[in-house]
Amino acid sequence: WKQFSNDRNRLKENQTEGHYIIKFVSHIFTMLFEDQLFLECRWGESTLQCSADQLNQSLRDDDRRCTGNKIDAIISMVDFDLEMSTLEVSGSPSCPDHTHYVGDRNKTAKMLKIILNFIKVNYPGDFGEFRRIKVYGVQIYDHDIYLYSMCMPFAGVYYFKLEKKFSYPTMPTLLFKQLPKFASNLWTMRDMIISSAKSMMSYITNPISESSDDDSKIDKVKTSPRKKKNN
Repeated sequence: WKQFSNDRNRLKENQTEGHYIIKFVSHIFTMLFEDQLFLECRWGESTLQCSADQLNQSLRDDDRRCTGNKIDAIISMVDFDLEMSTLEVSGSPSCPDHTHYVGDRNKTAKMLKIILNFIKVNYPGDFGEFRRIKVYGVQIYDHDIYLYSMCMPFAGVYYFKLEKKFSYPTMPTLLFKQLPKFASNLWTMRDMIISSAKSMMSYITNPISESSDDDSKIDKVKTSPRKKKNN
């Protein structure tokens, strides 16, 4: 672990959010999913395309198109070009900001709802199978990793839940004692996200594609009205 080389804890040193993502977060998530060739992780304030699609539906032809919400990283299913999980890093651990944390948590809930809506609208099928899908969002804040889920257990009802919270090692002297538990938590999180992708794939590829009244019970994510610019 380079973060702890020479008995230094670089995780507690002053650094920007971008530096923290490049040097620490991206390495962990690349390692977790590099063998899952059907998944792709995009980094660097990526745009959630299904968010842009929803925002642009209500625009007139002469309105400027929206690019969608920016996310620190997005995991997509390669074969379907389908966004299925998000990652938000709520600042550097050297500068904790609770307001940033709350804002990103709410943003994660909003983005997971958009992802669920996108799947339901664009891939109509058996609601009994759709209701079993959970989409996951990861948030990292102040040495802690949060794993949230959202599902639709009943038509039009969204359930947002904190599935798991765990910390990563921050003390060089305890690194080898804490590392096994941290690795186990990471792999559990990884398996949950992979299971989510497989559930989506099963739903999308199911030959049964009967629509029902449940299809119309989609709660659109509220967005702020766009202001017109004065010429």
